[in-house]
Amino acid sequence: MTKATNLTNVGENIQFVKLTERFSNFLLKTRKRNLALVLRGDDDFSSNIVGGDFARFEQDLTNGLELTSYDQSRIQARVRSILKS
Repeated sequence: MTKATNLTNVGENIQFVKLTERFSNFLLKTRKRNLALVLRGDDDFSSNIVGGDFARFEQDLTNGLELTSYDQSRIQARVRSILKS
C-alpha cells in the first residue's frame, strides 16, 4: 500500500512540475508580448514593426524578464487547486 501511495505521489509531483512550468511559461510569454506591444506604440512608425521585426524587438526588449516569487507562488497555489479537483 505504501508503494502505491508513493507512485501516486510521484505521478502527482510530475504533473505538478509540468503544469507549473506550463503556466509559468504562458504567463511570462504573455507579459513579454504585452510589454512589447505597449512600448511599441501606435504611431505611424511603430505600425511598421511586424513579423520578424516585432519578434526581435520583443526578444531584445524583454531579455532577462522573469516572474516574481509572488507570481510563482500564485501559480503553484493554482496548480495545487487544479490537482486537488
